[in-house]
Amino acid sequence: MEVSAVKLRNSYQVCYIDTNNIFIKNNSLCILETEHGLDLGRVVKRNSRLRGNNCQVKGKLIRKVTDEDIKRLPDIEAIEEKAFNTCKEKARNKNLEMKLISVKCLFDKTKIIFYFVAENRIDFRELVRELASVFRTRIEMRQIGVRDEARLVGGFGQCGREHCCGHQHDDFEPVSIKMAKEQSLNLNSLKISGMCGRLLCCLGYEYPIYKELNANLPKNGAEIFAENKTYTVISFDSLSETIRVKDGDRIIRLSKSDIKFVGNRYVIKKEVIDMILNEDDISENDGN
Repeated sequence: MEVSAVKLRNSYQVCYIDTNNIFIKNNSLCILETEHGLDLGRVVKRNSRLRGNNCQVKGKLIRKVTDEDIKRLPDIEAIEEKAFNTCKEKARNKNLEMKLISVKCLFDKTKIIFYFVAENRIDFRELVRELASVFRTRIEMRQIGVRDEARLVGGFGQCGREHCCGHQHDDFEPVSIKMAKEQSLNLNSLKISGMCGRLLCCLGYEYPIYKELNANLPKNGAEIFAENKTYTVISFDSLSETIRVKDGDRIIRLSKSDIKFVGNRYVIKKEVIDMILNEDDISENDGN
């Protein structure tokens, strides 16, 4: 089966759909049938083979968008704007402790979905009844987390690029402080947290590479042996695969290829030992 990944209109959701033998290009707008009804989306991954359980097909491609479809969008967006303001006002009048984030009206107008954030469970049954009487369609209240909120709102991270959650993630994957430690990052929460207040998504993307690079590099505090001398690692650089050890007042920089693991300890290769004793080009002044 050939499937395409489509990002739904006015939503963070990426839906995998059966292409239904219709050829469509990347970044094209299309009409698709999802488990909730007809919707409009943009193709982000075209004609990829479905492998294992990595993605589940939850709809099918109906057609490419037409001029008539585009003309319907202003009316749908007007419904969403009205629904947002109406829901926000009614929730405030009912003293519901919820933060409305976004509203989405399906393309066939069979359902309006309200996305909100709340610290506790909200009894919104009366609110749903009132909204249904106003808009004469099905109403769905969907409580989301702070990471989903950041993805819906959008923005840019510390790196200057668009938030990872908004354009790369299909589903959120666990991110832990261990990943930051593996990358030797400053563990100040402000430095490694995103707009959502949670750990940066990019820590998860980069973690496997750093883990692989660090696998054969001695960590800070490790001892490196050279004949009758012992050095202590004071820092290491994963990307350049180098370490820095201290020898008295001198800082020596070694590459991964300069050392080897023998038995249960790291040792410096014989030819490198001779360079350390006779050359200054691999040493630095203390404190640099």
